[in-house]
Amino acid sequence: MRPRLRIAALATTSALSVLVACSAARSPASAALDPRYVAVHNALAAMGLAQVGPLHEGSLAQGQEARVTLDLPAGCSTIVAVAGEGARDVDVSLLDPKGKPLAHDTTSEPQAVVRTCVDAADAYVLVVRMAAGAGPWVAATWAGGVGAGAPAAMASSAATAALPAGTCESPMPLAVGTVSGSTRHGESANAGSCDHSDAREIVYQLDVPRRQRVVLDLDAKFDSVLYVRKDECGDESAEVECNDDAPNGGRNRSRIERVLDPGKYFVFVDGYNNETGAYKLTLTTSDVVALDDACRRARTLVAGAPVSDSTEGYADDATASCGGGAAGADTPWRFDVPARSRVRVVEHADAMSPVVHLRRACEDPDSETECGEGAPATNDAAIAGVLDPGRYVVFADARDADAAGAYTLSFETAPLEGSGTAGDGCGDAVPLAGTGGSVLGDTFQARDDVAASCGGQGAADVVYRVDLTRRSRFHAYLPTEEAPHRLALWRRCGDRGAELGCGPAIDDVLAPGTYFLAVDGATPDALGRFALFWTAQDLAPQAAACSNAPALVAGRTVTGTTAGGGDRFATTCEGWDGSGTAPDRVFRFTLGARGKVHFEVDAAFDAYLALRRSCGDVAGAGASVQLACRGSLSGAHKATLETALEAGTYWLVLDGQGPGDEGAFTLRYAVSGAR
Repeated sequence: MRPRLRIAALATTSALSVLVACSAARSPASAALDPRYVAVHNALAAMGLAQVGPLHEGSLAQGQEARVTLDLPAGCSTIVAVAGEGARDVDVSLLDPKGKPLAHDTTSEPQAVVRTCVDAADAYVLVVRMAAGAGPWVAATWAGGVGAGAPAAMASSAATAALPAGTCESPMPLAVGTVSGSTRHGESANAGSCDHSDAREIVYQLDVPRRQRVVLDLDAKFDSVLYVRKDECGDESAEVECNDDAPNGGRNRSRIERVLDPGKYFVFVDGYNNETGAYKLTLTTSDVVALDDACRRARTLVAGAPVSDSTEGYADDATASCGGGAAGADTPWRFDVPARSRVRVVEHADAMSPVVHLRRACEDPDSETECGEGAPATNDAAIAGVLDPGRYVVFADARDADAAGAYTLSFETAPLEGSGTAGDGCGDAVPLAGTGGSVLGDTFQARDDVAASCGGQGAADVVYRVDLTRRSRFHAYLPTEEAPHRLALWRRCGDRGAELGCGPAIDDVLAPGTYFLAVDGATPDALGRFALFWTAQDLAPQAAACSNAPALVAGRTVTGTTAGGGDRFATTCEGWDGSGTAPDRVFRFTLGARGKVHFEVDAAFDAYLALRRSCGDVAGAGASVQLACRGSLSGAHKATLETALEAGTYWLVLDGQGPGDEGAFTLRYAVSGAR
């Protein structure tokens, strides 16, 4: 009959120090370990277990092993092996009468314990191996139950109470450092929220004495899952966090980093689906500062004097209205505003996604006045605006959960009316040279000189000059900014009657001449840095391409290439392709009656298909000449476009999505009755 197996392996030396074999007969080897024998004898005897069979002993060099025969009775037996001074890691394995492995310990200590339950008495083989170090060893077998004649199940329960089995009923203690184990001998009674699996798991108990940042790193020989519960081991709703694959660690690594309040926690080492195997679990902890203490100890920011610090040792105590709630560790700083002024605070962090937010009262989340994430400068988060006199608290924070690290915080002020900057007015307009590009600007120090129909009254502004020598399609927008701005375009600077466009973006066809583009705050307190992107696309090549556009015939396939062609069309398709980046081809087709058109392109590059009501760009129409646009998925190189159209003549543009997107293509066109 196949043995029923249960195994328990001790995780720490302190736990094993009470569980050492005891024997009345003493050799020189056993005499050296005698005090440990007595301790375990008393512990196991108190549970009703009794030593069976002889004491086995010997001495091994590193890498050597010894095999001894054990006559195990029916029921459950506990086998303990202890090595003497000089040994660092002794391993034991139990083989059945046919030599098949039944049990092995999972620790890396100078002692080992295994437990097995069998249905019938038989001869088994114990393999003792000196994995590290050298020296004497002894091994003994214990059997029985709680009280004379108690069934094996009761004996197993009593032994498991002394020998942690890695279950919710008997979790292994977890302390700072690294422990090794295997989930092959665990139970399949729990699962984490990030993987509801049937794999076996090993459970550890972690006692957190005070508020600490806890880092659990799991390195396994299988696809691992790591999760933590608080107070109630078997309650799924008590889960604190679950991780399947650690960032940049692969499927065999799992990682949890979390600030935990004092209490009892349970750490589960589990597997994805049904995977099991050996693992190493490393625990590190560090104390963190509570918010009330951090607020009392908050240091003062001085305008014009950046500070560098770290959020290491702090917790996620201050939530924010932006940055996904700012789930990272945060550090408070204070500053005073003596008079109503412009104020800007910038957080720079290279190793985390920064979030900076401002409060009137340090511990009160409802007192938040400003929150910022992202800025025109890489790895920056900024808040900029107008503040009333008073004391403020700013938090250096991060977006990702429990993210912590180094940062630099800068604080600056400016007069309420501004002090002036380059491009502050029409006479000081900054020229935008060439046919496109990007510039970084800043309205923080600028005065209010112009205003447009869509806003800007009372707001700081910066003015740029655009000189066009050819009829062009001009496009400008602000991809990043510290505060909301508006763009205004004039033929005569600041003249409302000469305004050509106003809004978050400008897109129009302009005749040759000089124009003025203002970046203006959307409201009087909207000011700060911005990135301005702009293009001026010469439309002469577009007109030539339109006049020579080949006709498409339904049912006829067209092959060709865009390589070496010009970039005549700016295609708006889930973004803007107005930076002159890829060559294109244009085709003409005519519908005699209402119908549904279908286009499909297979290309050697990432392509756009854009349907237009007129071939050339039209003044005042901007991108509205485009009726529809579809793009291929990155790397797929296949795009389709289908829509219903009234009778008339239309144009189809085949465009590349980015620099280098050009080459051969096959285009298919079909028409069906519209519904």
